[in-house]
Amino acid sequence: MVSAFSAANGVVLGQDKAAEKSNEITAIPELLKLLNLQSCLVTIDAMGCQKKIATQVLQKGADYLLSVKDNQPALADAFEAAFPMAKVASFEGGAYVTDEKNRGRQETRYHIVSEITDEFQEISNEWPGMKTLGVVMSFRQEGEGAPEAPMIRYYISSADLSAKKLAEAARQHWHVENKLHWYLDVALRFTVVRRLKTSPGSDISR
Repeated sequence: MVSAFSAANGVVLGQDKAAEKSNEITAIPELLKLLNLQSCLVTIDAMGCQKKIATQVLQKGADYLLSVKDNQPALADAFEAAFPMAKVASFEGGAYVTDEKNRGRQETRYHIVSEITDEFQEISNEWPGMKTLGVVMSFRQEGEGAPEAPMIRYYISSADLSAKKLAEAARQHWHVENKLHWYLDVALRFTVVRRLKTSPGSDISR
């Protein structure tokens, strides 16, 4: 099931079920057809980082922010060549840092944005409207333990994003997990369990 979740309003705008023996790549375009996306920024996981999906988002009057992983090897290779870790750490362009502490865990995220670099010149012609490259490097530490190895995530966007806007959009993307899936998996399950226990004649010892 693919869900369109409004991070600003905290509501599901629509859902579409992937066909049997298929995946999100076929379900996402069908869901996008149902939505009014004018002037929105649409964030999609790496599975949805597809040229046809990017084109469809633009045709709906919106901008895209797509996560890049190894399913798009040309993009991934260009990012690794253009933004090695040392360059990200000393980046002189737009940058924004967030620091989050929660339940003994501290995570610092370093966000940078760039215009299309030489490594992306040929590739950018294949991706409609691509204007902004985004890189997020995160550092996580549990309690007093040693920090984990930094994690790097890559993004492409058709919008002129600042580093702060990239940080906000990338973080809000996970609202679908924290504010939708968590409730479905935890809160809804808890309600069902309570109903089972209070149903007349139920055997709560099982």
